[in-house]
Amino acid sequence: MSAFFDYELPAPRDRNPSHLGLHVADGGEIELAGKRFCGFGVNYFGAFAHYWYDDYNHTPFVGAFAKLKEYGVDFIRMPFGGYWTDYYEAFAKDPDAVLRCLDRVVEEAERAHIGIIVSLFWHDTALPLYLGEHRAAMGDPESETVKFALDYTAAIVSRYASSPAVWAWEIGNEYNLSADLCDTADWNWLSGYPDEKPSGFDYYSSDEMIAFYTWIGEKIREYDGWRMIESGNGEMRSFAKASAERSRRMNKEKHAWTVDWTTNTRRDFDEMNARMTPDPLDGVSFHLQQGTGDGTGKYVETMAPWGKSVTQREYFTAYKEAADACGKACVFGEMGDFMDMNDAPDLEEHFRGLIDDIRASGIQIALTWQFQDFTDAGADGMKLRVLGEANAAYKADGVCDSEAAFRME
Repeated sequence: MSAFFDYELPAPRDRNPSHLGLHVADGGEIELAGKRFCGFGVNYFGAFAHYWYDDYNHTPFVGAFAKLKEYGVDFIRMPFGGYWTDYYEAFAKDPDAVLRCLDRVVEEAERAHIGIIVSLFWHDTALPLYLGEHRAAMGDPESETVKFALDYTAAIVSRYASSPAVWAWEIGNEYNLSADLCDTADWNWLSGYPDEKPSGFDYYSSDEMIAFYTWIGEKIREYDGWRMIESGNGEMRSFAKASAERSRRMNKEKHAWTVDWTTNTRRDFDEMNARMTPDPLDGVSFHLQQGTGDGTGKYVETMAPWGKSVTQREYFTAYKEAADACGKACVFGEMGDFMDMNDAPDLEEHFRGLIDDIRASGIQIALTWQFQDFTDAGADGMKLRVLGEANAAYKADGVCDSEAAFRME
């Protein structure tokens, strides 16, 4: 029995003997049902979260899954949880009620033949705040945060590891974008503790994050020895290496340091992608949005991650090469949100260019940042149509047999 919620946690045992879901083979190639797999999917945050928050009797995901299949999009990324502390409070109070709601989503995904990349702990602040701890608790194996997270992982993975709709496991959402960002002078980059006096412990180091990834990954492997596990990391910070080294020299009593903004070299970039994907994680993750978000109406299609300008195709290829170097897969978890550009007349041209550049980079799995709640109106419908065309091309090449996942039941 969990110490945090009334749910009988099963003894460790592989619940995926049929080898369901995506698997990372030697060398980092992603396979499904024993064959190389490439495909484009969508993020659908609200499939469970908004269903649970709004109305158990209202099931918008049913129509959404059917519509995705019509467009030729066969898999999604979604959290198996809510966004904020109220979700963990509800789970602790009555886990069976929450899990029955989640069961309904998974059952519909099985029926519709929609694969799911499952994100376990979406928001890095929610769980420690619910438990009355600071975010740095994720690096302490004796913390309530880590113990609850391990129990929650065991409950979710053991329950759904036998589902053909579950394709992969993800730890959280973009934790790396908050790692090593400590500012105890002005308390910048800090969110989630509005009613408390801020503390250096409200920040966390990349080493603490990596420890959390490792422990959760190991717990996943107790129940699923096959499926891909990835972090959910966002874009690699341009100063990630220097800031990580600075946090290792923190004032431990105050858990405080100052950020080093020194730009990564390309070698640093490769090193940090490997370090932030610790075993047993076997998928390097990154997210990148393509709109400016500042109203200038300019597409962002060049970057300068190592102090030199590179095209987006070169940048995507660098992530794939970084993953290859450590023998792991590469997952482009969020892409295609052009933000302020979504009403631009040439959006489709640039979205198609984005898809072409992802394919050229060799990245096998990519998902557009699409839905809080499903819609195929306007730009969303265009993106779905283009993704479906790209998947059709993959299917013609024999590398996108998503139905194989469901023939293995």
